[in-house]
Formats: sequence, C-alpha cells, structure tokens
Amino acid sequence: MKRWWPLAALAASLVFAADGPQCRGCAAGKLMLQCDYYVVRGGDLAKRHFCEEYAKVVDIDGASAKAAWYWLLAGKPEKALDAAKRAMAAGQTFAAGYAAQASVMLKKPREAKSYLEKFRAIGTDRSYFRDEVAKLRRLYPNYEWEVLLK
Repeated sequence: MKRWWPLAALAASLVFAADGPQCRGCAAGKLMLQCDYYVVRGGDLAKRHFCEEYAKVVDIDGASAKAAWYWLLAGKPEKALDAAKRAMAAGQTFAAGYAAQASVMLKKPREAKSYLEKFRAIGTDRSYFRDEVAKLRRLYPNYEWEVLLK
C-alpha cells in the first residue's frame, strides 16, 4: 500500500488540475508532487524542471524557505541561497539550514559551517535536516555533504 500512495496522489492531482480555473493552485500542487515523485523518490534528474517550476511559483508567493528547498532539488544552489537569505531576513531562521546546503553545493564549506551554526542555534529537532541532506546526497553525490553532518 505504501508504494501506491504517490501514484494515487499524482493521479488525483491530475484529475483536479484538469478541472480548470475553479481549482486555483492545482497546477502548483501538481508540480510539487511531480518533483517529489520523480526527482526525490525516483532520482530522475532529467525531471528537475518540475522542482524548478515549483520553486518559482512558491518564491513568487513569498514562501522563500520552501522555494529554497525546491531550488536545491532543482540543482540551482545560487537561487536556493538567495531564497534562504530572504527567508532568514523575514524571520524564518530555520532557512539557515537551506543556506548551509546551498553553500555546500556552491563549494563554500566555510559559509556552510557558518550557516549550520546559525541553524543549530535555533535549537529545534534536526532529524529532518539530516533527512534532507541524505536526499541531496543521493541526488548530488559529488559534493562534500559531510561538512553538514559533523
């Protein structure tokens, strides 16, 4: 059953997206599901454009922290870092984690450590951060993710 829920969710989103204008936001939801299903779960980097398009949509809507994560999934660390900085400026201090991840992808380990310290300072549960790093590591293995796991 666990294996079929992403397909069911994707099918449902396609049905709702076909409903037309009365389903405002369904296209964005569809992009998010496609990114999560094909890229995150399936590891298909050829479909990163779903992540990129979703990041654009949520970034325009002001959800910069969420946009930072999807920019990372899309392999666009410059845009992820920019979005994370805007989110931190808006008081979303947890976005320092995304800034740290983007800095690793930009091959700036000192900056990554600095952002990681800011992230750790908020004192929240960091298990989700480790999960995110594991996902990014699987998708983009050629970066030094160990900087974030120490």
